[in-house]
Amino acid sequence: MNQKNVLLCIKRNDGISRAEIAKVLSLSKPTTSKLVQELIDEGWVYEEWREEVNSLGGRRPLSLFFNEKSKYIFGIDIGGTNVEVALVSLTGKVIEKTTFSTQQHLGVQLIEKLVDSLYKLMKKQNLSDSKILGIGIGVPGITDFEKGIVIDAPTLGWCNYPLRQVLEEKLSYPIYIDNDVNVSVIGEKWQGAAKNKRNILKVMLGTGIGCGMILENELYRGASYAAGEVGYMVTDQSALNKGYTSMFAGYGFLDNHVGGPAIASQMNKHLSKENEVTARQVFELAREHHPQAEKIVQDMIEHLSFALMNLIAVVNPQCIVIGGGIAKSLPPYLPMIQATIEKYIPIACEILFSEQEDMSVLGAAYLLLTEHDSIFNVNE
Repeated sequence: MNQKNVLLCIKRNDGISRAEIAKVLSLSKPTTSKLVQELIDEGWVYEEWREEVNSLGGRRPLSLFFNEKSKYIFGIDIGGTNVEVALVSLTGKVIEKTTFSTQQHLGVQLIEKLVDSLYKLMKKQNLSDSKILGIGIGVPGITDFEKGIVIDAPTLGWCNYPLRQVLEEKLSYPIYIDNDVNVSVIGEKWQGAAKNKRNILKVMLGTGIGCGMILENELYRGASYAAGEVGYMVTDQSALNKGYTSMFAGYGFLDNHVGGPAIASQMNKHLSKENEVTARQVFELAREHHPQAEKIVQDMIEHLSFALMNLIAVVNPQCIVIGGGIAKSLPPYLPMIQATIEKYIPIACEILFSEQEDMSVLGAAYLLLTEHDSIFNVNE
């Protein structure tokens, strides 16, 4: 524990001296020196002379610095459309990243492609196995975090799939798996729009809709790991009673009114096969005042606003961060979303958009850092 405290002290105070560490942590100088030397020998920190001269004209003290290159983490985001595999530093920098199509590699091929991608990134960076601290993975579905089992991921065709066990048969690193939106919300807290906040929701708008929750600084997973499955939320009773065609088996009402495939499908019903569009193109057409596109986008914004309103009423978060592919098209509609929320609910909540492209892989890496019992466990 003392060694861990010394390491975290150096990380938070780059350039600190051994004497300063002893003072901050109330340790004896011999104990501090021994612990520091162990960290240097293990590669976690390094020592350099300070540039400035001691104020008393004496010898310049040696300064200690955290070595962010001592270990690396693999952060993996398995999405319904693409899989992102990133090599991440201990300080949250994406060193190298590769992407491949999910749907083209479904089944056994997906695992093979994933493992192959890991080794290719290691080879490219000339890294040995000893340099890898572990792997964090986000999966688009309900996931038993403790057992590493994907309970239900409709876009992948996985049901009670033992993902961690399958990967452990091929890889020798510690592996942690969670729902992709849970992973993304902890990424926002680590390196994103919600830094220094204790109560955060992140709503991901993609193929389906999910919500990650950090309540009083703790990731909330729910009694059966299904917290945040807001895709099942009903935001229009009359539309529910009329019935709807589900885009994917197991998807809920909100998924089928706010998700990307649903938006595109609604528009494509009014177009010829030759002119079919994506969800992003529907938003572009709406900005050009295409009547049908405007109606579809207006309907989507209403469903989303009602969903956010319900989340605010139940959870009372400091902020809601909106991410995912569709979020890139939403900033012009933020005033409309805020106006709808403020009209019906008197509870203040900041609505933000995710700032970084790599938040899901960073969150996956941070999952490993918070859950794995190592000297660098940032949750202790």
